[in-house]
Amino acid sequence: MKRELEGSRYSRAILSYRPIIRKYAKRHGFDWRLIAAQIMQESKFHESARSPVGASGLMQLMPETARALTQEMDVEHILLNPRDNIAVGIYHLKKQYDFFPEADAVNRTQLSLASYNCGAGRIFDAQSIARYYQTSPYSWGTIREYITHLKSTDWELHLQIWPLGRPRYGYFYGYKETITYVDNVWDLYQVFTRIL
Repeated sequence: MKRELEGSRYSRAILSYRPIIRKYAKRHGFDWRLIAAQIMQESKFHESARSPVGASGLMQLMPETARALTQEMDVEHILLNPRDNIAVGIYHLKKQYDFFPEADAVNRTQLSLASYNCGAGRIFDAQSIARYYQTSPYSWGTIREYITHLKSTDWELHLQIWPLGRPRYGYFYGYKETITYVDNVWDLYQVFTRIL
């Protein structure tokens, strides 16, 4: 990755956006290099990136999330303006981070990244499974395992945990993407802390 960054479009993009990333990362208590790693994973610094499910911009915000955050932050062009997309994306990550105050800094950050990717409800459901097994609901390593048990085929487990016999936030099949997302962002963050 270091070789890819040196003199590449990515290194120019990171340098170009670094002042904005640093400003909003500092405001919300994040290392700017974590946000740079997240943007690299989300959009590879393509301002007009659009996912098949409709997520847009550098931070790949979903339209519904963007609408809700627009009202909270009084920002109008989240999906179009790269600066606003970064500002709101970091704010959204901070909102996820605030869901897990009991976790240590590393696990809290990893849980917030997972929540950013798949939604907090999925993480809450995985935490319910962790509590059922009497393991730590604040460890990404634990949640990483239990998020895979939110499928309909795990109904016997679900009957032990939820009165209706299904996860509170519904079944979840995108766990591989979420696990890969957190792993990739975290690995890239480790690289960025060494080279940036």
